Amino acid sequence: MERKKIGFLAVVLISLCFRSNSQNNEIIRPGLIRVMGTISPSKMLGMNDSYFYLHGNFEAYLNKKVSFCGDAYYFLGAQSGKSTLEMNHNIFYGLLLHFTKNTNDLYMGIQPGVAITKLNPEENGISNSSAGTNPVFSAIAGYNFYVNPYFNFFIQSRFILGEHNYDLHKDISELRLSAGLGFNLNVLKQKK
Repeated sequence: MERKKIGFLAVVLISLCFRSNSQNNEIIRPGLIRVMGTISPSKMLGMNDSYFYLHGNFEAYLNKKVSFCGDAYYFLGAQSGKSTLEMNHNIFYGLLLHFTKNTNDLYMGIQPGVAITKLNPEENGISNSSAGTNPVFSAIAGYNFYVNPYFNFFIQSRFILGEHNYDLHKDISELRLSAGLGFNLNVLKQKK
């Protein structure tokens, strides 16, 4: 009897999550706000280092094709014991171009940003290191699948081009990947 109750509840929950968007309830439209947070792995292109970041994102849709997006990355450390960098926090902002169909949202864009970096003195053969801000540039591509008006699944890749300009000049170009569950809400009433 318990299995039947659990099965029934599972079916009800799944049907609520994947409910039809009938009655003209568009999810992707002007006023859509999307936020997410996840752990993002990365691979440095100029060094043999791989890092982890805490990635947060805020996105506001201006229309179905264009959104304004801001991303922040907090450096969590290296995947292995050796690390060329002690710190590499980033903030990015810019516009994204969307290719939408129903609840599918493929997007791409470019975002300038700032990196706050600090070298690991031991790994770079220097006595001490200074933290500094460096300009960075990124290109991103990703996909959102809107499950319902409140949740979406996402995957995003980001190529970052930049250089640490303090103590030593080091290439900090990197490839990052983010994926997970996002939250969304339409803050403007839909026009009838």
